[in-house]
Amino acid sequence: MLGAIPWAVVAAAFIAVVPLDAQVRPMSAEVPAPARARTPGASAADMARNWYGELQRLSGHLAQVHERALQNPELRRRRDALMQGIQQAMDAADPELRTLASRARQIPAEVQTAQRRGDAPRLRSLDREAAQIRARFMNVEAGVMRQPAVARQVRAYEELLRREMMRIEPLTESLLARSADLQRLLQAALGQQQD
Repeated sequence: MLGAIPWAVVAAAFIAVVPLDAQVRPMSAEVPAPARARTPGASAADMARNWYGELQRLSGHLAQVHERALQNPELRRRRDALMQGIQQAMDAADPELRTLASRARQIPAEVQTAQRRGDAPRLRSLDREAAQIRARFMNVEAGVMRQPAVARQVRAYEELLRREMMRIEPLTESLLARSADLQRLLQAALGQQQD
């Protein structure tokens, strides 16, 4: 059921994307320390590396808190019901999504075959097709998430998740805020590099 459609986009609506294989500390251990302040002689690249490292540590810690929160059976049940409701709403909004999801699962094997053959035109074609499928899923998902009933369910789930994460890790709000700050800093640094 939920595996029939690539739900990575939907999952991102509930939590920040975090690397699950990042090294994490036990909840009782010290919360990841902030990156050191700008020191004389520290380059912008050094600061960006520090921010990125801190963001990785925070993300890993929050991922562990999130996983522990989902051990709560009621929270898991609510998440599954919400995901199923979103899937049904997306299917109703665009009945072709299931067919497109099936096609999307076939593309990686076709990419490998085209790579082995050195078929650059086929690779470009598959890349365009995959991008079109992703865009369609994202557009349908965005429309579904704007539906008042779905938005209410998402907010209710997010509030339950937030409370459970706060119970496990009282600094959750601060860690999320710091993660958002670090993401903004990194985006600004990347924007300066591109100018």
